[in-house]
Amino acid sequence: MGSLSIGGFGYRFDELIEYFSSHYGKGAYHAQVLFQQLYSEGNASVSQKKEYRLSENLARLVEQDFQVSLPRIDRFPDIEGTLKFTLLLEDSLLTESVLIPMSEWETLCLSSQVGCGRGCSFCETGAMGLRRDLKTEEIVAQWAAARFTIGRNPRNIVFMGMGEPFDNFDQVMRSVDIFSDQRGAGIPKRRISISTSGHVEGIRRLSELEGRFPERAYRTLHLAVSLNASNDRIRNELMPINRIWPMAELKSALKDSPQFGVKDALYFEYVLIPGVNDKNEHAEELVKWMDGLTAKVNLIPYHPVDAFPWSAADDSTVDRFHHILRNSGIECRTRKSRGKGIQAACGMLGKNASGVKL
Repeated sequence: MGSLSIGGFGYRFDELIEYFSSHYGKGAYHAQVLFQQLYSEGNASVSQKKEYRLSENLARLVEQDFQVSLPRIDRFPDIEGTLKFTLLLEDSLLTESVLIPMSEWETLCLSSQVGCGRGCSFCETGAMGLRRDLKTEEIVAQWAAARFTIGRNPRNIVFMGMGEPFDNFDQVMRSVDIFSDQRGAGIPKRRISISTSGHVEGIRRLSELEGRFPERAYRTLHLAVSLNASNDRIRNELMPINRIWPMAELKSALKDSPQFGVKDALYFEYVLIPGVNDKNEHAEELVKWMDGLTAKVNLIPYHPVDAFPWSAADDSTVDRFHHILRNSGIECRTRKSRGKGIQAACGMLGKNASGVKL
């Protein structure tokens, strides 16, 4: 089943029921046992479950068809407790994810692609280009690697690793449905964040999904928009996607999104790059552009990487920018970058994953 025997992680519960019906002539009763086993124990061992004791042949088929064998997992810890995982995929490419410790829980940062095709000028992942989209089971396998390494479920999931999630819309949203199913991983959508570089088509598709399936509560997802500029001129230079969907079109799509007006559902990520987007006028321009949007701002001080010419953002500049936003009534915080020493901080994933052949 699927790549490296992780195909079972690619099914929503309703799809698993359909599989059981078409392949075994069984239904939700037996499918739910497998679904729970996959996400609680990381395996398909159902033969000892009471629901299967009278169906030895079925148990044998299920265990054979849904055998779990995770990809090779390498772990890279840093001194702050951040843990980067690399998973070797069937085509010898690598995907990376990061487990970030908080005060009382962990946040898991997932990749949606190997590499990224959006080419943001400050991002090492973008510099490697796009290798391919990840399959649903490859996204969920990143969760499984973390879950069964630390022995507990991460509290939050953020799609802020490699890739533009909305360029792989269908697989990302299927994985969101899988993560949030209370019969499985049980991570509510309100604890799942999707970061986008400003993919207007993806935002509109999310709005359509909410309209078609209101019971799935996509409106409770957090949407984090990587903005990084206060005007189109700067954003065109930093983020080529802005030449497709400029800031006015992005703002319009956000106003129509299911996250608009929902408390704590919409965020803007703003990487402060010295001499590029960190002046007082940029902060004031950002305040003006955000008028009419109920959203928070996460300021991220730029950290230097070899591939790009900029120096680190200094604390006084970050504090000044933060002060202007706060005094204008915008709720914001300065986000501390984690995992720089293991190439796991914002924009650094993929340095060791680009086309690696082992």
